[in-house]
Amino acid sequence: MDARLVRRPVIDLLSGRGQCLISLNASSQRHQSSFRRTKQHLNIKPDSSFLISNDSPKQDHIIFNPPSASPSVLHTPLKFLPKEDKRRQLLAVTAGKLNPTPSRLPPPVSRKPKIPHHHLSDADIAEIQRLKRDEPEKWNNLRLSRKFNCSSMFISICLSQCGYDDTVTREAEKARLAGMMDSWGPRRRKAHEDKLRRMEIALRDE
Repeated sequence: MDARLVRRPVIDLLSGRGQCLISLNASSQRHQSSFRRTKQHLNIKPDSSFLISNDSPKQDHIIFNPPSASPSVLHTPLKFLPKEDKRRQLLAVTAGKLNPTPSRLPPPVSRKPKIPHHHLSDADIAEIQRLKRDEPEKWNNLRLSRKFNCSSMFISICLSQCGYDDTVTREAEKARLAGMMDSWGPRRRKAHEDKLRRMEIALRDE
């Protein structure tokens, strides 16, 4: 009985493998009748306009043979239709459905803010200098440029003529940047040096 228990899994495995091989061969086998049937389905007779006959032109030509379809009002141009033709109304309705939006486009949107030039008077320049002199920490260049709608460079030019000494502010900003750079790691420091090197190369136009 022990021998039969050992032989049974081996026999089942061999019989199952044979059945798999037989089914695989049966599904992949292709007869001559199936090939002939497929070839007959694909062998479609061409149209008479594509066949060469005695009436065919001797030089190269274009064959216009569109497929059969129902007639459409879009195939007839509007200028060839009489005024009393009903197809003019169909064309108008079709054009209204295809183009519901007006053809006029909106004006282009400019992403860059337009900064007016030469619009500040002497009184405005004096006001800029007064604000910077009274409250230097509150009114920086960016806030002044937004208030008077001008560039930061123009604010710097105006402040350089008012006798305002910004040495302390510059030193404090340099100390802040130096403290921030001290906390950088080697990777970030190398990236910053590479950025400065690329800027120098770009300025030299290399």
